Amino acid sequence: MYEQSAKWNLYYQELNPGERKRLYEELKASEPDDGANAFRERIFAARHTDPARPGHEVDTFLFQCVSLIQTYHIANFFRRNAIGEVEKAFQIMLYDEASQYGEAGEKALYWELRNAAARYFKTCETSGYNRSLFGLIQSGSEGRLDRMCRDAWQITRGLAQRTGSEERMRIWNQAVLDAYLQADANGAERLKKYEEKSSKKAK
Repeated sequence: MYEQSAKWNLYYQELNPGERKRLYEELKASEPDDGANAFRERIFAARHTDPARPGHEVDTFLFQCVSLIQTYHIANFFRRNAIGEVEKAFQIMLYDEASQYGEAGEKALYWELRNAAARYFKTCETSGYNRSLFGLIQSGSEGRLDRMCRDAWQITRGLAQRTGSEERMRIWNQAVLDAYLQADANGAERLKKYEEKSSKKAK
């Protein structure tokens, strides 16, 4: 559904903002505009520009990955607040603006969200991720992968279920879960087990 050229794949696989900007300028000049180039520029600026500090590199989409984990936890008790937080995140990520560019806009949104999620899961490889005992003990690789799976499920299917936003979060969910499955070779099996476990707890 979201297939694209090999050259655009290189752009969306790159996680470094500076290198992505360089690739985009090259592709904009060499690849035919599919109708979403203007949106790509808008979404890149929204993600990596800090109006208060020009020249300072930020990643507002990466921050939403972290923020929505907290939103998942409040959703059981403050559902309306959680829905509001999802909408704020989507506004920051220009989620609804994609529709102005038709199918090409939805594709560009999907790949930008997937890139942000991939960058988040890349940060999960660091030694500080998934520390236990008040952050003093570093967990093993399996513990890290289990937490990565938990994060992926909570900010997608888990949050969508708690807020009743399955259709609303469709593109986000697919983008994040596709990024997760690419980050963990056993992700599909791990995700299935986690979802089954979560379903039993909910009963």
